[in-house]
Amino acid sequence: MLSPGSDPTSMIDEFARMKKKPQPPEKVSMGEGQEKVGLEKVRNGFISGQWVILQNCHLGLKFIATLEPLLNNLDVAVDDGFRLWLTGEPHPKFPIGILQMSVKVTNEPPKGVRDGLYKTYTTVVSQDKLDKLDLDIWRMLTWNCCFMHSIVQERRKFGKIGFCVP
Repeated sequence: MLSPGSDPTSMIDEFARMKKKPQPPEKVSMGEGQEKVGLEKVRNGFISGQWVILQNCHLGLKFIATLEPLLNNLDVAVDDGFRLWLTGEPHPKFPIGILQMSVKVTNEPPKGVRDGLYKTYTTVVSQDKLDKLDLDIWRMLTWNCCFMHSIVQERRKFGKIGFCVP
């Protein structure tokens, strides 16, 4: 269940790369008739071991409810590498059975500017990206952008988004 403005897709993609998955996860944004596509990706993932991300599941609650019996009564052998990721906003009609059979992953916001800077710098910036930057000025600008991002994130927690630079 996501808080507004959060999107774990890039973290799941990075996790798949860490686990040396040959392909990035298949992604389906639920809603507007995407149930058929989502079901096809899930069934293909059973066989191939491909990871599947169903995004915005709160927009396809009927489909998620039909997914529960499918996951409980599998009629095919499921590859050990298969993972199904569900993301969505909290909704009172979200199927409890899906929540009970799932492993929940949380992403707590950093506490303080220092932790925020560390998180932003380590998740957005990689050593490969830094090595591609030839000039020191670009490295300093990258650091400054990460610093400003952590300041904005910290102030957002307290309901104060704007700030003044003298």
